[in-house]
Amino acid sequence: MIKPIARSESRRAENDRSRRAPREWNPDRVLKRLSSQPLDERMLSAAEGENSAVAHVLKCVALALPETPAHSERIQADLKRAGDYQPLAPQKLATIRYVGMIVSLVVFGTLTLYVSPQSEPWSMAALLIGMLAAWWLPVWHLQRRASRRTHAIELGIPDLLDLLRVCASQGLTVPVALATASRELRPIHPAIADDLAIVCRQAELTSLAQALEAFETRVDLPEIRSLVTQLLETDMRPFDQPALVGIQS
Repeated sequence: MIKPIARSESRRAENDRSRRAPREWNPDRVLKRLSSQPLDERMLSAAEGENSAVAHVLKCVALALPETPAHSERIQADLKRAGDYQPLAPQKLATIRYVGMIVSLVVFGTLTLYVSPQSEPWSMAALLIGMLAAWWLPVWHLQRRASRRTHAIELGIPDLLDLLRVCASQGLTVPVALATASRELRPIHPAIADDLAIVCRQAELTSLAQALEAFETRVDLPEIRSLVTQLLETDMRPFDQPALVGIQS
């Protein structure tokens, strides 16, 4: 005799199958869930990261390392160009520099107390070089990372323009075209694909104009500025082939 399956058991089986089945990322579902939550609850994850004990220590250490406003803005721009968009990225960099200077001061300063008088000048020179290296090397490494990533984005611009022209021939809107380009360019140009994904997310949360202007500021390339100007002129309408013909990589 076959035992009939109870309704609760069938529902439990369906739930198990739905949990096992992979769910594709759907921005509409995510935005709907976020919009249904209170503002304080939506900002909780970001607030927890910025108000944690580690974040408090990083901020305190960063304050011990004074910077001019112009130099601080340059460092923040290099962090964005290098692809480091964490809220505490400037504080982390300042902490690395400050800790390196303290370590150099402690190590070579202690060494100066135990060496012979003839070797004291060499110890003081090593102390000065160590502190200068701790101050300058992290910023130099950041600038190298930013330059390499900017060059990688520059290499991907011709392929990006080709994809946008293909999307233009199909009559796609700018957000759909950028999302398609981000997906298709990821295997060969991950740097520009990541920035295009950020543009798509920001366009969903704010507006396409603000997202493209932020993209132009982050990358800071003449080709990207020209592309952003052309995309802004379309104003969310299907853009055509002539609008992108004049942009050369």
